[in-house]
Amino acid sequence: MPFFRRFTKHFLNFLLFPLIVSLLIYVFTTSSIAAGFALGTFASILLLWNWYYNLEKSYENEEGRVSTGTVMRLVIVVVTCLFWVRFPDTFNIFAIMAGLVLSYIMIMFQGIKELTK
Repeated sequence: MPFFRRFTKHFLNFLLFPLIVSLLIYVFTTSSIAAGFALGTFASILLLWNWYYNLEKSYENEEGRVSTGTVMRLVIVVVTCLFWVRFPDTFNIFAIMAGLVLSYIMIMFQGIKELTK
């Protein structure tokens, strides 16, 4: 199964719903909470893409070295928070953080799922 299909099955299907709902709420209400949650959820998708790609790549690595792309994930989080610094009236920082937490919840569920196999 190709990488994108596995990524969609494991993560994207679960994160598209809150992303679309928060975008629709923002369009109809221009709520800063909805905009922040949409931004955080989009950043979560990027975080999970990076994490899952590096995890899959480290499975194929013969050296036994596991890399999960921590530096790039940190850069994504910092850039997302810089959106709040630049546009504090448009994005709510607590909603951004709630959206970002979704990726770490998904990582924990993936780890639990792998341990119970």
